[in-house]
Amino acid sequence: MDRRNFIVNVAASALIAPAAKATYSNEETSHNASTQSTSHTFPPEWLSHDAVWMGWSDYVTRDEGHTKLRLDMLAALTPHVLVKMLVENRSQAQKVGSIITAAGVNLKRVQFEIQPTVDVWTRDCGPLFLTDGKTKQLAAFSWKNYSFPWPYTNPSSLARGDVDQEISERYGLVQRSSDVVAEGGGLDVNSHSLVTYRDAMMDRNPGKTLDEIESELKRLYGKEQIIWLDRAPITDRVLLGAKIENFFGWGANGHVDEYVRFISDDTIFVGEVSEKERNSNSLMQLDYEILSENRRQLEEARTPDGKSFKIIPMPVPDAGPFMRRRTLTEQDFQPLANGLDQRLVYRNFTVGDEIIEVPAVSYLNFLVTNGVVLSAKYGGKGRPEHLNKSDAVAEALLKEAFPNRKIIQIDPLAANWDGGGMHCLTQQEPSL
Repeated sequence: MDRRNFIVNVAASALIAPAAKATYSNEETSHNASTQSTSHTFPPEWLSHDAVWMGWSDYVTRDEGHTKLRLDMLAALTPHVLVKMLVENRSQAQKVGSIITAAGVNLKRVQFEIQPTVDVWTRDCGPLFLTDGKTKQLAAFSWKNYSFPWPYTNPSSLARGDVDQEISERYGLVQRSSDVVAEGGGLDVNSHSLVTYRDAMMDRNPGKTLDEIESELKRLYGKEQIIWLDRAPITDRVLLGAKIENFFGWGANGHVDEYVRFISDDTIFVGEVSEKERNSNSLMQLDYEILSENRRQLEEARTPDGKSFKIIPMPVPDAGPFMRRRTLTEQDFQPLANGLDQRLVYRNFTVGDEIIEVPAVSYLNFLVTNGVVLSAKYGGKGRPEHLNKSDAVAEALLKEAFPNRKIIQIDPLAANWDGGGMHCLTQQEPSL
């Protein structure tokens, strides 16, 4: 199941009191100011957090790979930070709580947040917390399902944008709203700057100028400047048809948190495709060119006070060992039950053609929170040795960047096949 289908819409649950073995919340509060404040900003991820938000749908429970990934993440997170888990009702919370407990995770460190709309891509559909150090607000961009082309976007996928609105209403949080379309994973920040992809933002906001978009990004996130990178790597783009030649796969349609990440106010990681992988296929050749362009633009960028950034390359994992080759059949050209007409997807192909499916692998889709960094791991038993080596390089770079945090590497392939990673599945709530 891909990004367009990770949603659960049910009737609103009744008010639920906290239980003895798990914490539940669907209670409305009003502990924050009722008016917007221009002093609120989206803080860098490396600052202190009150909680990390996630979502758990029925699909996660039914899929062994997704369940294991969530349990691995919870085991890594809960010793360091409270996890607020979105679920649709108390029955679901109890079911998920039993799974978590059976895995040996401390359930007291998981607070279930009950609301009608649940989505697992919490980075994008979930709450984008702003703070002035005293109160919290939410940044609320418009939602257009990653600007996926029709037929990937439909009414149910557009309803995913209700997640943050429901959280705002339950917690009494002021929303700083905009008609500019954006998602959390498409924006990365330090204390003063925001980096994003120009092509992705223009695709999402037809009819708006770049200056108009930039003004709104600054206003909602409270940043001094925007660093615009011209193009997002093609592996993360979702097109009506192949990415290039016969390569297909999911992604977030131009999210910067797959490829470029601030690690301090003056230092940036950027993905780098190796020479060997560059020559392996046309997809990696194109990503190599785009990421090289990204790096040049980052090297030319300046901080608000005119200083250069330190740019550190982070390897792009080799997706080759995980790519799936298959031959299209008659079934691939039949409409699906959810309304997706696959004839549009494979319109330039015929029965018998071979396609290659690519997961969204990345070492830069890491999560930084209190005392720990969750990072991707692609090596291991039965996998090529060069993946162990690239895992070690990524771990060493993260240790140097965050010396006071534990680096925990987790296999994220279950999420990668659906177009995201562990950063996409989480959203931090800053401390005051």
